[in-house]
Amino acid sequence: MNQIKGPGAAKREPGAAKRDGRKENAAVTQAALRVAGRRLFGSLGYEATPLGALCAEAGVTTGALYHHFGDKKGLFAAVAEELDMGLVALVGQAGARALGQGRDHWSAFLAGVDTLLAAGVDAGGRRIGLVDAPAVLGADGWLAIRERHGLGAMVATVRALQAGGLMRAGEPVRLARTVLGMLYGAIEALPEDPAKVAQALDETRQTVHTMLAGLRAR
Repeated sequence: MNQIKGPGAAKREPGAAKRDGRKENAAVTQAALRVAGRRLFGSLGYEATPLGALCAEAGVTTGALYHHFGDKKGLFAAVAEELDMGLVALVGQAGARALGQGRDHWSAFLAGVDTLLAAGVDAGGRRIGLVDAPAVLGADGWLAIRERHGLGAMVATVRALQAGGLMRAGEPVRLARTVLGMLYGAIEALPEDPAKVAQALDETRQTVHTMLAGLRAR
């Protein structure tokens, strides 16, 4: 039976399927390059990672990398930004889980803080975020990426805590930057020696909690 279509029925342009296919292929190629970049930049470092190795692991041509990211630095910037976005998501998920378990908003805030500190011991993430990102992207470029994601999330957290009477009054953006600066500094101070990480992380967590307690509303 033939389906009767009304005058308002949507008509698919002949080239729409082809365009959709190109977009899907582009997304797959970009994702493969980011995954390869995350592993190789994290294990070898930016300078020691050959362009050919990135493309071989991603299963794409060098031309594809240049087309989608401009150059190796462009891919590194995308990997670094994705890493930072992933950390922000992890922190948010930890806070949401704490709230779902019936804990208060301050405890949820600390759960997110602990998650960020724990993520800071990942060797690949440390190489990308602490060693290469400031050098490759410049201090201002890396800060811009961190503020694009982490700062907005922290400002929202500070405002929510202040609205709930849990955090002292103060300009939210300034407080958020202060907290983030402390957390990033704490992560940077963690040792590289795996044998020392567990104790250092525990001590760092306690120190950070004590310092954050000073921001609690009285």
